Amino acid sequence: MASAGNAYEPQIRYLSSSPYGDIVPDKIALESPLPLRLSDIDGAGKGGYRIGLTYGQYLETIKDFLSGDSYQVLIDAVKKKTGKTITLQDIDSLAIRTEKHGAMYHISSIDVVTANDLNKFVVTAALSETGKLYLENDFHWLNYLNNKIAFPYLPHVYHKGGIKYRTPQGADDTMLISLGEWLEGYHEFHLSLDSKDHGQKIVVWDYDNGYRYLSDRQSYNLYRMASKILTLYYDMDTFEQISLWHHAAGDFIVRIEGEDIDLKLITVRRYEPMISFPTDEEGNKIAALLYFFIHLTIRMRMDRLDGTGDAAWADDFCLDAVMKGFYETLEIKEETGHPASIDKKEFLSSLKRFTKDDWKDMAHATLQTCPQPDADLPIIMQNLDKHVEILHAVIQSFQPDSPASSASPANPIP
Repeated sequence: MASAGNAYEPQIRYLSSSPYGDIVPDKIALESPLPLRLSDIDGAGKGGYRIGLTYGQYLETIKDFLSGDSYQVLIDAVKKKTGKTITLQDIDSLAIRTEKHGAMYHISSIDVVTANDLNKFVVTAALSETGKLYLENDFHWLNYLNNKIAFPYLPHVYHKGGIKYRTPQGADDTMLISLGEWLEGYHEFHLSLDSKDHGQKIVVWDYDNGYRYLSDRQSYNLYRMASKILTLYYDMDTFEQISLWHHAAGDFIVRIEGEDIDLKLITVRRYEPMISFPTDEEGNKIAALLYFFIHLTIRMRMDRLDGTGDAAWADDFCLDAVMKGFYETLEIKEETGHPASIDKKEFLSSLKRFTKDDWKDMAHATLQTCPQPDADLPIIMQNLDKHVEILHAVIQSFQPDSPASSASPANPIP
């Protein structure tokens, strides 16, 4: 289509994602305030809404971001994703679809429709100063790690920029927006209580096929693979690691294929050492890895029921999965020679020598070194003693080459 100035403009559609399919927002929806959580976002009004910012403004601001310089942002993104060069006239239409409104970010998907292809991207928008800071860091670290390490577990990001908008009250503000890779078929998941048996399960927020619970096998593989991913990105020479991740924030997403799963980590808020040991001493590398492992076992258990409810603590079975994923990654690092100084069998032997009291002392020391979110501390402290007892038992019985237990079967991590 052409504007009044005869400049080509693709057709734009505004949509909202829902478990029941796409919804076309009406005038009332477009004029309704954008939801925000008061406890997490500065500048919000009563009831969790930012004063003056509507869904319509939010969508229009994203459109302004994408359409700048004759949609060059999208044209470049398609080239980076597919290797194909397109022009503005090749774009038949765009769909801007709201997906999620979180504590820090607002997430939308973008459908770029050409004659022969549909390419989908993700737009991440931050409104608060805190959210903008996290988005700046996230964009930097995703680029840094994707360039540093050739693993397929982080999305690619293509462009970032600030776009000004004006509220109906006449106030000026700026939204920080990034454009990145959309991970098709992946969905958020959280701990949940099954209404039938009141047992703890993992529910997947699958808008395409309906919400569903993971099987025991899938849940085991999920914790195993999440532990593998975080350990793969742990640098044993510098002690740098992905930090500030949280299951409650939907930082990991899952794709289900039959009984198999695949997992991605979609955000990297920080990549930094957890402790300030000198990196040139061999003993410190072992100690730093030990701290990383203990912290991993604690953080892996944290979530919120159904994503927004009370703090939740994953069942004990996940510790065997964490141990499996962690140790298998040590094998990968040793086989690739980075670093050759960490001998996985010697490290496992040292873990087996620790007593329950040793693990308890180390767990408390780890919590002192790595401050936890205030909302997580009560449930962590309530469960910590039992946690280290189970962890001690898992390590004592751990055999590197043994399959997962029959209660929690699992395929090898891909």
